[in-house]
Order: sequence, then structure tokens, then C-alpha cells
Amino acid sequence: MHLCPEVKGRVTLKGKPLANKKIERSLTLEDEELDHVYTDADGHFSFIAKSLKSKLPGNIFYQTVVRIIVDMEYEGEIYNLWIGFQHGLKTPSEFKKHLLKLNAELSAEECKHHLVNPKKTSEEHYIFSICRWNN
Repeated sequence: MHLCPEVKGRVTLKGKPLANKKIERSLTLEDEELDHVYTDADGHFSFIAKSLKSKLPGNIFYQTVVRIIVDMEYEGEIYNLWIGFQHGLKTPSEFKKHLLKLNAELSAEECKHHLVNPKKTSEEHYIFSICRWNN
């Protein structure tokens, strides 16, 4: 089962890159899966796609929901680069697209984003993030 697509991004504060900062990813289906990476000298980071084997999706009474969180701590504050819920076995196309561009400016306020697949408008999701995307 696919838990999370590849994730790429960059972290800045007032436009300046934040180097050597720990970025954490938490994926929850049955149990919580945690991993982390560090930003490079220019504030960039990336996570590989993550999958696992699960018997639950074959159960007709089980509804698959994966919680995806990407965050970081800086000077005692937690900054959410992504909080979202994937419903079903397939990663939404808008998740794949946006998780490849997590450009986080720490001075930005966290807000709720409405993501809609332009090819299938019934596929819509809400995520919370300090990131901004230019469509």
C-alpha cells in the first residue's frame, strides 16, 4: 500500500534558506511511521516515497485513511509544512503535485488549502500548511 509519494521542498525564514534543520514526516495508517531528513545548505530537503504491506485494505469493513504530516521545529515552535488525510488506496494527484513543492517560509501563517483535481473536480481535499503554491 502506498502511504506517501515523494516529498521535496525548501525552508526559508524571511527569504533566507535554513540549513541543517530537521524535517520530520509522520505517516499513520495502522501505526505511525516516522522518518526525518535535514535541509541542505540552501534549505532544500526530500523524502523518498513510502509504502508498506497491510492486510487491512482487503477487509470490506475497513476504510483506508492515511494521515500525512511533514513538519519541523524551529526555536521551540512547530511549523506544519503539510497536514493532510489521504482517503482510499490511491494517492490523490493533487497530493503528488503539491508534495513535490513544499516551499515553506516560516514567517507565513498556517492556513487551510482547498486542493481540487482540475480533471476530476469531485476529487477535492483540504490540507493545512504554511507553504504557498503558485498554480
